[in-house]
Amino acid sequence: MRILLALYAIRLRIFEIVLGSLVAAAILTLLAAATIVRPLTRLRRLASQLAERRGALPAVYPGATRKDEIGDLARALGELSRRTNDHVTLLQSFSADVSHELKNPLASIRTAAEMMADADSVEERTRFRDMMVRDVARLERLVSGLRDVARVEGQIEADVMEPIDLGSVLSELVSAATAPRRARVELIAEETGIRVMGSRDRLAQVFENLLANAISFSPPGAPTIVTIGASPADAVVTVDDSGPGIPDAHLDRIFARFFSYRPQEPQREHVGLGLAIARQIVESYGGTIAARNRPGGGASFEVRLPRVH
Repeated sequence: MRILLALYAIRLRIFEIVLGSLVAAAILTLLAAATIVRPLTRLRRLASQLAERRGALPAVYPGATRKDEIGDLARALGELSRRTNDHVTLLQSFSADVSHELKNPLASIRTAAEMMADADSVEERTRFRDMMVRDVARLERLVSGLRDVARVEGQIEADVMEPIDLGSVLSELVSAATAPRRARVELIAEETGIRVMGSRDRLAQVFENLLANAISFSPPGAPTIVTIGASPADAVVTVDDSGPGIPDAHLDRIFARFFSYRPQEPQREHVGLGLAIARQIVESYGGTIAARNRPGGGASFEVRLPRVH
């Protein structure tokens, strides 16, 4: 009898332990569901709605204030939404700019074609034909510029990054700019052996655009001065022209896509993408590009890039 009572006591104790374990497991399950599973399910649902959502995406997600992994995930989704919103805004602005730039020459071509059909004299038809040829050439330059923008944007991340001697790049560009155009371009190296990380071709594209812009504004025979120097952290390149300078109202706009201020060229021979591409490349390399007017006249462009020691 004593043995049976001991067995019953052991069974009861085992039952109590099992029951307690089940209750603890249930509590832990409810706690996990409330603190982990439900927030994850909500974030998963919100993430799956990103592709279907129209309009601006939310910048803050539930749980972003938490200090655990779920909080990290919520903040990462918020950052993804922010970048997506910025990219969509950029695309909308770019599409509007492209539409506007294409609309003007197309409207001019249409008007010239309609007027040429009603023209009576050969001279008038020739004049309208020349107008159409100029606008078609502008469209070709615009399409070529848009192709360069898309190519740069798509290839920057794929570029092979290596230390580049800026002095060597600028020396080649100055020689190339001086020979065929008979332009006066002077290179001043305040320090030699200045290197930055990047693609040689991409950096050459930046300074080639700046040089072409400076030379086009400088009067014939006037010098364009390229200076290369450095601070402890940055390589600094300035391109100074001898042109009329930049109106103060346009200093913040000259790097915008399709903006071109050339009052002496009423036909807008330039589509306004060279400086925008230069800024795009420089900023992708962690640098800055700025413009200002020189005290003695002319404009000065300054490029700063992180220096490699």
